[in-house]
Amino acid sequence: MGRMEFGSSVVPELREILLSTGEGKFFGPDGRLTAVREVPFLEKWHLRRLDFDSNLGKSRIVCVLTGAGKTVTATINAGDFADLRDNTSTSEYSGSAYHDLAVLLSVLIQEQILTWDPVDIRSDEIRIRIPADRGKP
Repeated sequence: MGRMEFGSSVVPELREILLSTGEGKFFGPDGRLTAVREVPFLEKWHLRRLDFDSNLGKSRIVCVLTGAGKTVTATINAGDFADLRDNTSTSEYSGSAYHDLAVLLSVLIQEQILTWDPVDIRSDEIRIRIPADRGKP
């Protein structure tokens, strides 16, 4: 069996998701809605690079994010997403215009990088994977 590779559509779809904005609702201490405004998906982070690895091609995606003077390089290996790597499956329930892999990767990037304040992130290199507690039974 040859080297596992991602399909071509995952990078453009993931880029579109990461650069998107959504409606953010903000609440006061009393629980009342205080503001509604557009919020970037990346929040405090900025996308510097998102592409296939220059040496490994479509078998690895490299995502470079910067924020508050910190640079984080996230790598995503096709072998870690063997069931979804071709980026052709979609979920009926999500109603997303994107394939499952791009959506899953955006959520994992959000959980493993974006939820952290840039100054508090522990490492400047992160391998994006599905956490062990979410693996198949």
